[in-house]
Amino acid sequence: MTTCFRRNGRIVFVALMVLATGECLRAATNTVTFGFFFFNPSNLTVNTGDTVVWQSAPGGGSHTVTGTGTDPICGSGTVVSCSHTFSTPGTFPYECILAGHAAAGMTGMVKVVSAPTNIPPSVTITNPANGVVFAAPANVTIQANAFDTDGNVTNVQFFANSSSVGADTTVPYSIVASNLAAGSYSLKAVAADNGGLSSTSAVVNISVVAPAAVTLSSPVVSNGQFQFTYSANAGLRYVVENSSNLVNWSSLTTNTASGSTVLYGEVFDVNVLRFYRVGRLPNP
Repeated sequence: MTTCFRRNGRIVFVALMVLATGECLRAATNTVTFGFFFFNPSNLTVNTGDTVVWQSAPGGGSHTVTGTGTDPICGSGTVVSCSHTFSTPGTFPYECILAGHAAAGMTGMVKVVSAPTNIPPSVTITNPANGVVFAAPANVTIQANAFDTDGNVTNVQFFANSSSVGADTTVPYSIVASNLAAGSYSLKAVAADNGGLSSTSAVVNISVVAPAAVTLSSPVVSNGQFQFTYSANAGLRYVVENSSNLVNWSSLTTNTASGSTVLYGEVFDVNVLRFYRVGRLPNP
Protein backbone atom coordinates (compact mmCIF):
# COMPACT_ATOMS: atom_id res chain seq x y z
CA MET A 1 0.00 0.00 0.00
CA THR A 2 1.18 3.54 -0.78
CA THR A 3 0.02 6.74 0.92
CA CYS A 4 0.92 10.33 0.01
CA PHE A 5 0.51 13.66 1.73
CA ARG A 6 1.78 17.20 1.16
CA ARG A 7 4.33 19.08 3.18
CA ASN A 8 5.69 22.53 2.22
CA GLY A 9 3.52 22.38 -0.88
CA ARG A 10 5.20 19.27 -2.22
CA ILE A 11 3.97 15.72 -2.38
CA VAL A 12 5.46 13.49 0.27
CA PHE A 13 5.57 9.79 -0.59
CA VAL A 14 4.89 7.25 2.16
CA ALA A 15 5.56 3.55 1.54
CA LEU A 16 5.15 0.42 3.59
CA MET A 17 7.78 -1.75 4.52
CA VAL A 18 5.40 -31.90 33.76
CA LEU A 19 4.97 -32.49 36.73
CA ALA A 20 6.99 -35.48 37.45
CA THR A 21 7.91 -37.29 40.69
CA GLY A 22 10.99 -39.32 41.63
CA GLU A 23 11.04 -43.08 41.41
CA CYS A 24 13.57 -45.76 42.29
CA LEU A 25 16.18 -46.71 39.75
CA ARG A 26 15.80 -50.12 38.11
CA ALA A 27 16.81 -53.05 40.31
CA ALA A 28 20.16 -54.69 39.60
CA THR A 29 21.41 -58.28 39.83
CA ASN A 30 24.76 -58.98 41.50
CA THR A 31 26.71 -62.26 41.39
CA VAL A 32 28.80 -63.89 44.12
CA THR A 33 30.83 -66.99 43.24
CA PHE A 34 31.78 -69.59 45.83
CA GLY A 35 34.01 -72.63 46.21
CA PHE A 36 35.86 -74.39 48.94
CA PHE A 37 36.25 -71.96 51.83
CA PHE A 38 35.47 -68.73 49.94
CA PHE A 39 32.74 -66.37 48.77
CA ASN A 40 33.84 -63.85 46.14
CA PRO A 41 33.23 -61.06 46.81
CA SER A 42 32.77 -61.76 50.47
CA ASN A 43 31.39 -58.30 51.17
CA LEU A 44 28.89 -56.72 48.82
CA THR A 45 26.86 -53.49 48.93
CA VAL A 46 23.59 -53.37 47.01
CA ASN A 47 20.48 -51.20 46.79
CA THR A 48 17.07 -52.10 48.11
CA GLY A 49 15.25 -54.17 45.51
CA ASP A 50 18.48 -55.63 44.12
CA THR A 51 19.00 -59.38 43.74
CA VAL A 52 22.14 -61.34 44.63
CA VAL A 53 22.89 -64.60 42.84
CA TRP A 54 25.30 -67.07 44.43
CA GLN A 55 26.92 -69.39 41.90
CA SER A 56 29.40 -72.21 42.41
CA ALA A 57 32.71 -71.64 40.70
CA PRO A 58 33.95 -74.41 38.36
CA GLY A 59 34.87 -77.31 40.63
CA GLY A 60 33.56 -75.42 43.63
CA GLY A 61 31.05 -78.05 44.71
CA SER A 62 27.87 -77.57 46.73
CA HIS A 63 27.71 -75.33 49.78
CA THR A 64 25.17 -73.47 51.86
CA VAL A 65 24.43 -69.75 51.79
CA THR A 66 22.92 -69.50 55.22
CA GLY A 67 22.01 -66.19 56.84
CA THR A 68 23.23 -65.86 60.42
CA GLY A 69 21.05 -62.83 61.19
CA THR A 70 17.37 -62.11 60.74
CA ASP A 71 17.29 -63.19 57.09
CA PRO A 72 17.98 -66.87 56.23
CA ILE A 73 18.96 -65.82 52.69
CA CYS A 74 19.20 -69.18 50.86
CA GLY A 75 18.55 -71.32 53.91
CA SER A 76 20.48 -74.28 55.30
CA GLY A 77 20.45 -76.64 52.34
CA THR A 78 23.44 -77.13 50.06
CA VAL A 79 23.22 -75.50 46.63
CA VAL A 80 25.28 -74.93 43.53
CA SER A 81 23.23 -71.82 42.76
CA CYS A 82 20.64 -69.71 44.55
CA SER A 83 19.37 -66.14 44.58
CA HIS A 84 17.81 -63.73 47.03
CA THR A 85 16.22 -60.29 46.61
CA PHE A 86 16.81 -57.78 49.41
CA SER A 87 13.82 -55.51 50.01
CA THR A 88 14.90 -53.68 53.17
CA PRO A 89 18.06 -51.81 54.15
CA GLY A 90 20.42 -53.45 56.64
CA THR A 91 23.43 -55.71 57.08
CA PHE A 92 22.96 -59.40 56.32
CA PRO A 93 25.79 -61.79 57.29
CA TYR A 94 25.89 -65.37 56.01
CA GLU A 95 28.16 -68.42 55.95
CA CYS A 96 28.50 -71.96 54.73
CA ILE A 97 27.37 -74.15 57.64
CA LEU A 98 29.13 -77.29 56.45
CA ALA A 99 31.55 -78.52 59.10
CA GLY A 100 34.63 -76.37 59.38
CA HIS A 101 33.84 -74.16 56.35
CA ALA A 102 32.94 -70.98 58.27
CA ALA A 103 35.93 -71.45 60.55
CA ALA A 104 38.11 -71.68 57.43
CA GLY A 105 36.82 -68.29 56.27
CA MET A 106 33.78 -69.16 54.17
CA THR A 107 31.69 -66.26 55.40
CA GLY A 108 30.19 -63.23 53.73
CA MET A 109 28.00 -60.19 54.20
CA VAL A 110 25.55 -58.20 52.11
CA LYS A 111 25.01 -54.58 53.03
CA VAL A 112 21.76 -53.19 51.66
CA VAL A 113 21.29 -49.43 51.32
CA SER A 114 18.32 -47.38 50.17
CA ALA A 115 18.28 -47.04 46.40
CA PRO A 116 19.00 -43.56 45.10
CA THR A 117 16.08 -41.57 43.73
CA ASN A 118 16.01 -40.52 40.12
CA ILE A 119 15.50 -36.76 40.03
CA PRO A 120 13.42 -35.44 37.10
CA PRO A 121 15.12 -33.05 34.65
CA SER A 122 14.40 -29.34 34.64
CA VAL A 123 13.31 -27.40 31.56
CA THR A 124 12.63 -23.74 30.80
CA ILE A 125 11.55 -22.05 27.58
CA THR A 126 14.03 -19.26 26.79
CA ASN A 127 12.49 -18.04 23.52
CA PRO A 128 10.06 -16.50 22.73
CA ALA A 129 9.35 -14.30 25.72
CA ASN A 130 5.94 -14.44 27.32
CA GLY A 131 3.45 -12.05 25.71
CA VAL A 132 5.26 -11.55 22.39
CA VAL A 133 3.06 -10.78 19.37
CA PHE A 134 3.78 -12.11 15.86
CA ALA A 135 2.32 -11.28 12.46
CA ALA A 136 0.60 -14.15 10.65
CA PRO A 137 1.62 -16.45 9.16
CA ALA A 138 4.36 -16.81 11.79
CA ASN A 139 7.43 -19.03 11.92
CA VAL A 140 8.23 -19.06 15.62
CA THR A 141 11.54 -20.38 16.94
CA ILE A 142 10.99 -22.08 20.29
CA GLN A 143 14.11 -22.67 22.38
CA ALA A 144 14.57 -24.29 25.79
CA ASN A 145 17.23 -24.94 28.40
CA ALA A 146 17.07 -28.42 29.94
CA PHE A 147 19.42 -30.38 32.21
CA ASP A 148 19.42 -33.39 34.51
CA THR A 149 21.38 -33.45 37.77
CA ASP A 150 21.74 -37.24 38.01
CA GLY A 151 21.76 -38.35 34.40
CA ASN A 152 21.19 -36.80 31.01
CA VAL A 153 18.34 -35.31 29.01
CA THR A 154 17.36 -37.58 26.13
CA ASN A 155 14.93 -35.27 24.32
CA VAL A 156 12.83 -32.13 24.61
CA GLN A 157 9.42 -32.06 22.98
CA PHE A 158 7.64 -28.78 22.21
CA PHE A 159 3.90 -28.14 22.27
CA ALA A 160 1.60 -25.35 21.10
CA ASN A 161 -1.90 -25.52 22.56
CA SER A 162 -1.24 -29.14 23.62
CA SER A 163 -0.30 -30.21 20.07
CA SER A 164 3.26 -31.35 19.44
CA VAL A 165 5.14 -29.06 17.07
CA GLY A 166 8.47 -30.90 17.16
CA ALA A 167 11.25 -32.33 19.32
CA ASP A 168 15.01 -31.99 19.63
CA THR A 169 17.57 -34.39 21.14
CA THR A 170 20.65 -32.17 21.19
CA VAL A 171 21.72 -28.93 22.84
CA PRO A 172 20.63 -26.23 22.16
CA TYR A 173 17.09 -27.59 22.23
CA SER A 174 15.18 -25.72 19.55
CA ILE A 175 12.51 -26.16 16.88
CA VAL A 176 10.59 -23.87 14.50
CA ALA A 177 6.80 -23.90 14.67
CA SER A 178 5.96 -23.00 11.08
CA ASN A 179 3.09 -21.07 9.52
CA LEU A 180 1.15 -20.36 12.69
CA ALA A 181 -2.18 -18.77 11.83
CA ALA A 182 -3.71 -15.86 13.74
CA GLY A 183 -4.69 -16.87 17.24
CA SER A 184 -3.43 -17.32 20.80
CA TYR A 185 -0.88 -20.03 21.58
CA SER A 186 0.27 -21.56 24.86
CA LEU A 187 3.77 -22.95 24.42
CA LYS A 188 5.42 -25.53 26.66
CA ALA A 189 8.42 -27.86 26.58
CA VAL A 190 8.64 -31.37 28.05
CA ALA A 191 12.11 -32.77 28.85
CA ALA A 192 12.73 -36.51 29.37
CA ASP A 193 15.77 -38.08 31.05
CA ASN A 194 17.58 -41.40 30.70
CA GLY A 195 15.84 -42.71 33.82
CA GLY A 196 12.41 -42.44 32.25
CA LEU A 197 11.22 -39.32 34.07
CA SER A 198 10.03 -36.08 32.49
CA SER A 199 9.25 -32.51 33.48
CA THR A 200 7.15 -29.79 31.88
CA SER A 201 8.18 -26.15 31.60
CA ALA A 202 6.12 -23.17 32.64
CA VAL A 203 3.75 -22.06 29.89
CA VAL A 204 4.73 -19.18 27.59
CA ASN A 205 1.80 -17.40 25.95
CA ILE A 206 2.14 -15.70 22.57
CA SER A 207 -0.28 -14.15 20.09
CA VAL A 208 -0.32 -14.27 16.30
CA VAL A 209 -2.34 -11.51 14.61
CA ALA A 210 -3.42 -10.78 11.07
CA PRO A 211 -1.31 -7.70 10.25
CA ALA A 212 -3.27 -4.55 9.53
CA ALA A 213 -2.36 -2.43 6.51
CA VAL A 214 -0.25 0.54 7.54
CA THR A 215 -2.00 3.80 6.69
CA LEU A 216 -0.95 7.33 7.62
CA SER A 217 -3.06 10.27 8.63
CA SER A 218 -2.73 13.70 7.10
CA PRO A 219 0.16 15.53 8.78
CA VAL A 220 -0.40 18.52 11.05
CA VAL A 221 1.80 21.16 12.60
CA SER A 222 0.95 21.93 16.21
CA ASN A 223 2.99 23.98 18.70
CA GLY A 224 6.04 23.74 16.49
CA GLN A 225 5.70 19.96 16.05
CA PHE A 226 5.25 18.15 12.75
CA GLN A 227 3.00 15.17 13.51
CA PHE A 228 1.17 12.28 11.90
CA THR A 229 -0.32 8.99 13.04
CA TYR A 230 -0.15 5.55 11.49
CA SER A 231 -2.27 2.44 11.93
CA ALA A 232 -0.69 -0.60 13.59
CA ASN A 233 -1.25 -3.86 15.45
CA ALA A 234 -0.61 -3.67 19.17
CA GLY A 235 2.50 -5.70 19.97
CA LEU A 236 4.02 -5.60 16.48
CA ARG A 237 7.16 -3.57 15.77
CA TYR A 238 7.40 -0.64 13.36
CA VAL A 239 10.06 1.69 12.00
CA VAL A 240 9.66 5.32 10.90
CA GLU A 241 12.13 6.50 8.26
CA ASN A 242 12.73 9.68 6.33
CA SER A 243 14.58 10.72 3.19
CA SER A 244 15.46 13.90 1.38
CA ASN A 245 15.50 12.27 -2.06
CA LEU A 246 13.32 9.11 -1.92
CA VAL A 247 16.49 7.05 -2.49
CA ASN A 248 18.45 7.10 0.75
CA TRP A 249 16.36 6.43 3.86
CA SER A 250 17.31 6.95 7.49
CA SER A 251 15.68 5.31 10.48
CA LEU A 252 14.17 7.82 12.90
CA THR A 253 12.62 5.50 15.46
CA THR A 254 11.52 1.92 16.01
CA ASN A 255 8.84 0.95 18.46
CA THR A 256 6.46 -1.76 19.56
CA ALA A 257 2.94 -0.47 19.02
CA SER A 258 0.87 -0.21 22.19
CA GLY A 259 -2.39 0.28 20.33
CA SER A 260 -3.99 0.40 16.91
CA THR A 261 -2.82 3.99 16.26
CA VAL A 262 0.68 5.36 16.83
CA LEU A 263 1.65 9.05 16.91
CA TYR A 264 4.93 10.27 15.46
CA GLY A 265 6.19 13.81 15.85
CA GLU A 266 9.32 15.94 15.49
CA VAL A 267 10.30 19.59 15.50
CA PHE A 268 8.93 21.35 12.42
CA ASP A 269 11.46 23.04 10.12
CA VAL A 270 9.87 24.93 7.25
CA ASN A 271 13.18 25.11 5.37
CA VAL A 272 13.78 21.37 5.21
CA LEU A 273 12.07 18.97 2.83
CA ARG A 274 11.66 15.42 4.06
CA PHE A 275 9.82 12.35 2.86
CA TYR A 276 8.50 9.87 5.43
CA ARG A 277 7.58 6.21 5.39
CA VAL A 278 6.51 3.67 8.00
CA GLY A 279 7.18 -0.04 7.80
CA ARG A 280 6.25 -3.07 9.88
CA LEU A 281 9.39 -4.91 10.99
CA PRO A 282 9.79 -8.69 10.51
CA ASN A 283 8.76 -11.08 13.24
CA PRO A 284 11.42 -11.60 15.92
